Amino acid sequence: MIKKKKDKNQKLHRRLFLFGLFKLASILFILERLYNLQIKQLDKYKKLAENNRINLMFILPSRGLILDRDNKILAENKKQYQLIYRFNNSIDELIHIKKLFKYVDLKELEKLNLIKKLTNKKKTFSEIIIKSNLSWTEVARVSANITELRGVSIETRLVRSYKSIPSSHVLGYVTKPDKLNYPKLAKVSGTVVGKIGIEKSFDKELQGKFGIKKEEVNAHGRVVNEISRVDGISGKDIQLSISRDLQGFCYDRLGENTGSIVAMNAQNGEILSFVSKPSFDSNDFSNDLPQNKWNDIIKNEFKPMFNRASTGTYPPGSIFKLIVSLAALNNAEFNPNKKYFCNGGYKFGNQIFHCWKKEGHGYINCEEAISMSCDCYFYDISLKVGIEKISEIAVIFGLGKEYLKSTFSSSKGIIPNKVWKKTYFNTVWTKSDTIVAAIGQGYTLSTPLQLAVMTSRIATEGRMVIPSILKSTSVKKEFPKTSVIDEKAYKLIKSGMFKTVNFAKGTAYGSRLLNTNVYMCGKTATSQVRRISMAEREKGIKKNEELPREKRDHALFAGYFPHNKPKYAFSIIVEHGGSGSKSAAPIAKDLCKKLTKNL
Repeated sequence: MIKKKKDKNQKLHRRLFLFGLFKLASILFILERLYNLQIKQLDKYKKLAENNRINLMFILPSRGLILDRDNKILAENKKQYQLIYRFNNSIDELIHIKKLFKYVDLKELEKLNLIKKLTNKKKTFSEIIIKSNLSWTEVARVSANITELRGVSIETRLVRSYKSIPSSHVLGYVTKPDKLNYPKLAKVSGTVVGKIGIEKSFDKELQGKFGIKKEEVNAHGRVVNEISRVDGISGKDIQLSISRDLQGFCYDRLGENTGSIVAMNAQNGEILSFVSKPSFDSNDFSNDLPQNKWNDIIKNEFKPMFNRASTGTYPPGSIFKLIVSLAALNNAEFNPNKKYFCNGGYKFGNQIFHCWKKEGHGYINCEEAISMSCDCYFYDISLKVGIEKISEIAVIFGLGKEYLKSTFSSSKGIIPNKVWKKTYFNTVWTKSDTIVAAIGQGYTLSTPLQLAVMTSRIATEGRMVIPSILKSTSVKKEFPKTSVIDEKAYKLIKSGMFKTVNFAKGTAYGSRLLNTNVYMCGKTATSQVRRISMAEREKGIKKNEELPREKRDHALFAGYFPHNKPKYAFSIIVEHGGSGSKSAAPIAKDLCKKLTKNL
């Protein structure tokens, strides 16, 4: 009996001992953890606690303004209310964001995209813009319920605002940075980068430098105090050479037509007008562009995003006769006063190349051939000059080259010669090719900008004018002068361009300036976009009005103004506008009237 009691006590003592050891081990473990958490890892957890209490936020700098030559605003920044949700302290993110949906107007697709962003496990941001450009009603709704909305704030942010739709191709637009090209900027909410045009090419200058602020937040993620702030540095303002008023005038003057007008200062190369119609609204891209609106833009048959001024290529037509004339005048054996008889057709081998004037021009010399735009005269002299000399002069006077390519998409166009045809078609250049090229048809293509540069170089008698889109500090730049062409040649060419507009037989006589002591000089062109068959010629060539739009001729005019001291040079292209003398030259007349105020 006593032995049993003794065994029982031993078991009890053993259990108490084991329990005591377990209790001691537990206490030691707890003490070790407390030591580890509160002393050894004090700095780590202090930093984590601080991060939960304090937000470090970037302050977006104000993007630089874009101004026209007269300091009128083309692009600025305007304040906009945005609804921000910060979720670094939130646990039930989906619940919170779905609450928000009750107070703002969002489409179902927009809601789904926001939820998708929020539930993305790889997200690298701590805030999300629920909606930009809040209406006053939405601001009032959210503000009235702000106490029950965790991590929510309404903030004013600057967004890009554009003041000239006719200048959209020049200005470009801004949009959110993509992760591939802008890995760091893409992590900063609200940041934008330039896309196309001035916004892209001068993005670094316009961007400015970020500031930073330290904010204290409460358990609901709401800011209760701003601890410190270092403001950013605003972006640099950019002043362009274009005139906002002239851009609007040229855009409106094109009316319902598609096309381009490029006007420049022939003395210093400043571009005054760089219009491509139709255009787009850069403001559409400042906030999220709805998919249906983007679809409308890209499906538009007239391609509003296409910059015709620098990228559009067109047969220069009869404007190219100025180049052929210069090439001929560069030949000592060429006599510009010698008369050539035009009967309306030029027979070469078994082919007949027709003049635009069916009955012909009769006896004409070089100056008259320019003013009356006789095709047969240039068929004849092109064979005497040769395509190699013609293409060489074309390049010297600015064709076949890219301009402003660091700012805009730019096309070189085509100035063909024997090597070019062999390279691209693996065939031999023929004299028939030269005849067609002489009137700016066939393979020859040029941009409106190139034609304006060419006209500037003719107007300034060989000064190698280079176009610029930025406002210059000098009224006149010293461009080098080509020595290839004799001064007498310029005199004849310019006289022909003067008579084109101001003599009764000139192709642009109907667009001459009246009641003035300053005159416009230029060259009309009608660029054919279809082949006219012999059968159609025999029956009678269809008028442009009788053809579907895409088969109508392009109307062109290139000129300078005023005649005695050329200050402005310009090119006008009316796509499928028909005759250059009827569609493009009248626009040139009105443009010169507008420019008269600045003489």
